[in-house]
Amino acid sequence: MKQKPRYVSAYRDRHGVLRWRFRQAGLPESQTKELFGSEAWWAWYDLAARATPKPVASARTQPGSIHALGVAFYASSNYTRLRPGTQKTYKGIFDRYRDKYGDRPVAMLEAHHIRAQMDGMVDTPAAANNMLKVLRAVLRFAVERGMIRNDPTIGVRPLRYRSEGFHTWTEDEVARFEERWPIGSKQRLGFDLLLYTAQRSGDVRQMTIHQIAGDRVIVRQDKTGQPVDIPQHPRLQTSLASQKLGHLVILIAKDGKPYTEKGFGNWIKKAAVSAGLPHCSAHGLRKAAARRLAEAGCSPHEIMSITGHQSLKEVERYTREANRRGLADGAMKRIG
Repeated sequence: MKQKPRYVSAYRDRHGVLRWRFRQAGLPESQTKELFGSEAWWAWYDLAARATPKPVASARTQPGSIHALGVAFYASSNYTRLRPGTQKTYKGIFDRYRDKYGDRPVAMLEAHHIRAQMDGMVDTPAAANNMLKVLRAVLRFAVERGMIRNDPTIGVRPLRYRSEGFHTWTEDEVARFEERWPIGSKQRLGFDLLLYTAQRSGDVRQMTIHQIAGDRVIVRQDKTGQPVDIPQHPRLQTSLASQKLGHLVILIAKDGKPYTEKGFGNWIKKAAVSAGLPHCSAHGLRKAAARRLAEAGCSPHEIMSITGHQSLKEVERYTREANRRGLADGAMKRIG
């Protein structure tokens, strides 16, 4: 007889009939009187275990509240059609918003409330602007579904601030990391995959051996769905050849599983700190790769074919900086 699976328990009802109950957090409860181990019993269990998850917080929402709006939004096609990474980002931001304001009626939310909420986040302007971006999406959904008449985010402007974003690795910093982590180390392989593919850390940490078959690197970017097909750089080929890749995923954590998003970033950061580069990060290597391409004279469209950017605005910044540096060098030579 097969062993009783997880989340299943048995009890006798008031008529003495043996009943089986499936109870797992996030899924609807289900019961049966079928004989344990029978074909009908396993059919019941299979249906119960594969049931559609209950909407988050559905049991604690009040109709018309911001909590209720969240439940409706997460169950809608507006949300489910988003890419998994975008879903995770939106949910994390809006759930934090619900933790603060979830019991309030959404119909009472006005633009001045949102401005005041953003003013309270003045020390973290990027987080405030991300909150506004998600609120726009959720409240636009609320208008479409007749939950509110007007979108209170209309006319609310993002907070203005100056930020260079993640630090772009310099050539000296690249050399220092390579000296600390030579070819053959796993840290060097992760570094080379980031630098010589110019892909986001989320795509690199999930990269499989099938994506580097032959002399190409083939990626469908997780964030945008953009396909990228680029030749392997000789230095990346050397780094890959130095490793015995025994798993489907190229980079594996100590527990034998692929890195989580946070775990991968922390692993690269720890390796950078060990090389005396505490200000350097995984994402900064993508920017360093774009900088190198610009300094080599690549056009914005050529850079986009490598990085997978879908907008010229981002990559043109690298080419402008490279051109400015070249013009400055030429100008100084004229007065030498």
